[in-house]
Formats: sequence, structure tokens, C-alpha cells
Amino acid sequence: MTNANKATVLILGGAGFIGGYLTNTLSKSGYQVRIPTRNRERAKAHLIVLPNVEVIQTDISNMETFDSLLAGVDIVINCVGILHENQKNDFKKFHTTLVDRVVAGCNSQKVKHLIHLSALKASSSGPSAYLRSKADGESIIQSKLNSTTDKNIIRPSVVFGAGDSFLTMFAELANWLPLIPLAKPNAKFQPVFVGDLVQSILSCVDGIEKRTVIDLCGPKQYELIELVRYATSFSRFNPIIIPLPEWASYAQARVFELIRLKLISTDNLSSMSVDNTCDTPSDRSRKTIESIAPSYLSRAS
Repeated sequence: MTNANKATVLILGGAGFIGGYLTNTLSKSGYQVRIPTRNRERAKAHLIVLPNVEVIQTDISNMETFDSLLAGVDIVINCVGILHENQKNDFKKFHTTLVDRVVAGCNSQKVKHLIHLSALKASSSGPSAYLRSKADGESIIQSKLNSTTDKNIIRPSVVFGAGDSFLTMFAELANWLPLIPLAKPNAKFQPVFVGDLVQSILSCVDGIEKRTVIDLCGPKQYELIELVRYATSFSRFNPIIIPLPEWASYAQARVFELIRLKLISTDNLSSMSVDNTCDTPSDRSRKTIESIAPSYLSRAS
């Protein structure tokens, strides 16, 4: 987009963790930003004060068509994603059906550019419903989006930063638990800083990034137990981390599912059976956890 001041960007999921950072960056860059949200009053406190930002009260999960929402929009960025299902088939609802309706709306309204956040290791043959549903969403974009519409699919590893639900969750748990039984302790991740992810999205918005599919990771790989030990080191206690074997990991996840505690599910365990890491150095950002996380983990503790 050559004239950022006149480009209108619609961010789906713009009131969330990644969307909030993205909205701030695009606003400062001169883009006109629209944020649909179910709770305008809650979102407007930190979004509506930004220049060029419009917060729209609507529930996109129940919209049959996106035509009216996409009217006059140049660029659509889809940040919608869930890690846990509240109801059966929620992964399909948010990662597949919603994407299909967004693509139809982009085609109908002749949107110039669609940028979609997927997930690292998304695959139609993936071990989890989460990864398979993310792959289905990618497939819809690749097969159904108008050939005249630019598209980028970004597939990040787990994202960290102030306000995340990953490192912060463990830091907060450590304030109350002397013991943390840890499922899948050897699962591998390559966390990417939210600011680096936003810069990658901005490169797509500005037309600099030409790749259709972009895997994105941080500079270092960690086992889950390393990340948890690091996050909990900022807590008031020094909790003992107890690595769980496979059977106990599954039992723990099933109990959490039965009591509807969204810490880990059996589907999450399946996702963690494949390494959440990048294969090539070109897909790695520069910011490390150690250079960023202390500033917000100490506050969480």
C-alpha cells in the first residue's frame, strides 16, 4: 500500500494480546484501523484513545457474512485463534468456518490484501485438532481467495510479551503453588517476541514481505521445563517443578478438561508432540526471552 495514511485496515481479533500491539503500531504508522469486538466498552479503554482507530461493537463469530464489515476496507488482518474449545467443534468454528466467511467477504468486497495468523506446524495430518483446523484455514485462503488479492500467512511459534498467557501464567501460578506438576516437560518451543511478530506483519502490510507463507520463531529453542523454570524464577516462591510422564500428563489434562480449567487439554498435549521450532535461520527473529521477559514477569510476580 503506497499511501499508508489512506489505507484502512480491519483487524479481526484486534482487542486481543497480539491485536493490541498490532493496533498500536499500525495507528502510529498512519493507517486507519477498525477493530470489531464483542465488548466495545472493555476494548475502548486501551484502543479507542489511539489515533485513527475505530472500535466497532459486533460479534464476528456469529456473522454469516462479512460483506458489510469489509466494505471500504483495503487490508484485512486475521488474528483470531483459540487454544481451548469451550464447546465441541470450536476449533473448526474459529479456525476454518470463520476463515471461509472472511475469504468470501474479501472476494465480494475486493479487499486488496489478506494477512492471516496461523500456527507453526499446522498440517492437515497434524496430531491435534488445533493444528489440523489451522491447516484447513490456510487451505481455504490458498484455494478460494481471489488471485488478485495479495495474501500472507504467518505461522509463529508461541508468542511472548507483556500481557501474554504463556510465561505470565507460570509466573503467576508460582506465586501460589510450591509444586508445579508439569505435563510434556521436554516439549520444544522457539518463542517469538510479540514486537517481532508485529514487525513481520507490518512488513506484509507495507508490501515488503513477498513470501506467501512465513514461519516465524525466536532465536533460541527451549524445552518447556526450561521456560517454566525461568518464568517461575521471578516469583515469590521457588516452586519445585515436577516433570510428569506421559500417562500422568494425560491424566492431568483430562482432569483439567472435566473441571473446565483452561491450563492444558489433551489436544494441547497432542500439539506438543511435535517440536514447535523453525528449521531455517531465516525464519528467526532476534529478541530473546532473557532480554524482554524480566521487565514484565517481575510485575506478574
